[in-house]
Amino acid sequence: MPDAETGKQQQQSQEKQDVIHSIEEAVGVFGRLQVIMSVLLRLGAFLYLRWVPNTLLMKLMHFFYAFYFLAWSIRQLSISKQVVSLIDQADILPAKADLKLLADRVEVDNQSNGLIKTNGNKDAVEHKSEQNGTTVESEKEALIRSLSVWELTRVVLFGRSTRSSTINLLSFGFHTLLFLFFLDAAWSPYIFPSHHEHNLHFAHVGALGPKTATIHVRYPFPLGQRDDYLNGGLIEQDIGSFDGALRDAQSLFDNPEPLRVVYREVRNIVLESNSAANSIDGRIRTQAKRWERGPLLKLDAESDWTGSAKIEGLWPATEYEWRLAFAHNSTFTSVPSHARKFITWPDPRLSDDKDALGALRTTRNEDGSAPFDDPNHFTFGSSSCIKPDFPWTPTQFWAWSWLLRLFNIGNEPGGFALRNRIQGFDKLAERVLDGRDRPSMRFFVQLGDVIYGDVPYWGGPFILTYRKLYRNLFASDSFRRVYERLPMMSIYDDHEVVNNWGGNKLVGSAVDEDSHQITKVTTPEAVPPATKAWYEYIGSSNPDPLEPGQHYYTFRYGDTAFFVMDCRRHRSPWQIEDDEDKTMLGQQQKDAFIRWLGAVNSTATFKFVVSSVPFTTLWGGPLDYDSKTDSWAAYTHERDYLMTIMQYIPNIIVLSGDRHEFASVGIAPVGTRSDYHPVTEFSTSPLNMFYLPVRTLSQAHNLGATGAERLYKYLPDGNIKWSEFEVDTRDVSKPVVHVKVIIDGDVAWKVSVHGTPIHRTRNAIGGLAQTFLELLNWRPRRWF
Repeated sequence: MPDAETGKQQQQSQEKQDVIHSIEEAVGVFGRLQVIMSVLLRLGAFLYLRWVPNTLLMKLMHFFYAFYFLAWSIRQLSISKQVVSLIDQADILPAKADLKLLADRVEVDNQSNGLIKTNGNKDAVEHKSEQNGTTVESEKEALIRSLSVWELTRVVLFGRSTRSSTINLLSFGFHTLLFLFFLDAAWSPYIFPSHHEHNLHFAHVGALGPKTATIHVRYPFPLGQRDDYLNGGLIEQDIGSFDGALRDAQSLFDNPEPLRVVYREVRNIVLESNSAANSIDGRIRTQAKRWERGPLLKLDAESDWTGSAKIEGLWPATEYEWRLAFAHNSTFTSVPSHARKFITWPDPRLSDDKDALGALRTTRNEDGSAPFDDPNHFTFGSSSCIKPDFPWTPTQFWAWSWLLRLFNIGNEPGGFALRNRIQGFDKLAERVLDGRDRPSMRFFVQLGDVIYGDVPYWGGPFILTYRKLYRNLFASDSFRRVYERLPMMSIYDDHEVVNNWGGNKLVGSAVDEDSHQITKVTTPEAVPPATKAWYEYIGSSNPDPLEPGQHYYTFRYGDTAFFVMDCRRHRSPWQIEDDEDKTMLGQQQKDAFIRWLGAVNSTATFKFVVSSVPFTTLWGGPLDYDSKTDSWAAYTHERDYLMTIMQYIPNIIVLSGDRHEFASVGIAPVGTRSDYHPVTEFSTSPLNMFYLPVRTLSQAHNLGATGAERLYKYLPDGNIKWSEFEVDTRDVSKPVVHVKVIIDGDVAWKVSVHGTPIHRTRNAIGGLAQTFLELLNWRPRRWF
């Protein structure tokens, strides 16, 4: 009997191998297509969700899944037919010897190779059982469909369909889930509820100065819908009047400025002293100051319910709180729900006044940051390139992320179950905001690509295309925890419109009657709607531009001056010859920049020049085509011209982004002067976007007549990068900027830029006395 059993098992094993071989031989075209699409689908999902969410990959993913589904369906149908056919035709088990058939319903035909036939009711066959209770059909199918470890391994590696329907369904479910992950990451930014016009509210402080503060607001339908008052409604004719006159409530909608900013100085009785400015007759004033009427806010559908207003006449280095109120009855709005605070910047005229600054030249706050009223010591940050929900994690999937949050799992600020998460802002908040009464930096310079209007999907040259993405950005809890407390100065780059755009798009060329080549250009159709949306959500909170209708601007913090360039709107097409006519800035902006250099030469110690694209030419190579056509490397003639002027200006530092890497570079001027002032550049990005393992920066990529660029540091890896600049000019003989590069939340590199001392003149720009009394060193006394 044991020999018989062994022979029986060997026979079954051989028959099973024959069955497997017969099915494997029938793989065909669709089997190979399934394997290819499975590998591409899984690889594409990994690359899109964790590495590069680009447009091409987004399109390909739909094709990968469609062809995988087609191949899987055809293969599943084919395998099922083969298995059924083999069950009906092959003598897999010695059924004739082992089965106890019901003679009156089933008989065995010895002429049909052991095929089981019914002579009546087919259901009888399905219920015929052996002594162990299993059916013949079930044993046959189980034997055929059982898989070895190697076969299961091939399923995992290549996604190939097998004889097992259960394994095939599990494999199909896995691939479908991957595709759903991709769909969630790719399309959720375009369908979040924040995209609806009425959903998003925000209010925050934008640009600050010694005497001004800009409040930026989005408040859709502040008075409700006009239709709500069609059936009647009355309000007082004049709020607070005694005559009791009433008027139609619909008249409220005729006011284009429905909200007002109200503000007051914060009286901190813990920190105040018995100085004359804070007390009367030696008694500290503890009562809150009254609310002051600030500017009105214009809000309407034309501006997508966004607006900005500037509070003026403030005291330098003073803390204020503010709220919004309805203009018609002076009651507080629901957003913001409580008073928010800001601190005005110190008076830059005090930056070289040793007597006025006193002990501020050596003191620090308890957290190590610079005092907020020191014009010669402060910290700010810079970075660019922001894409929400990248890298994407499965815990953010819409089907179960809500359940995790329901049980308070991953629901903390920056938690892994939150949707519309921006990890770069979460890391920034943890470092400079959380656990602090005041931020450890005064402001943040955003260098562009604050949205990706064309990645992975471009909705066309329509303003709603861009407004949706800005609404999505401002609705992010990650971004909200930063912009509600930290002022930002910003400029756009390319992805706020379309990739690598310029204000002058090449459309052709011609030759005039004097045989001169004429370049024909036009403004890309996406520029007007995209820049309008950018101004509504970003630009209107910046400092005032140098020219009406432009976006380049300057600002100053104490002893430090900033020029923020517009490197997109005025640039010539990159394809034309790089000569004196080719420009990145345009003539008007270039003239303004040169005038600014002359103005700050001896009135500011450090001069920061903000360029959204790298000033250096060290990026390039065969795998980095963009950097040679989109950055200053394509405009070296103009760059060299600017360097002939910048070499005479000490302590210029360029801040740039765009490349999704960090690099610090020293740039020498044109010529052979030995006493030139080098330009130092810090290019930092992304704040929250992909990086590539391909190295594209090299000392060998030098371009242009300057020919001397020295690489100080190159840090390409990391999805989250920003730089922190601690400017310290308290010691006029040793000015310094301490720089920290933060990658994925940790300090990756530290360096100090030691500047050249500046000898100011009292009548220089920035040092002008505002009144005759100030020329006599008399300053106004604060009586309130």
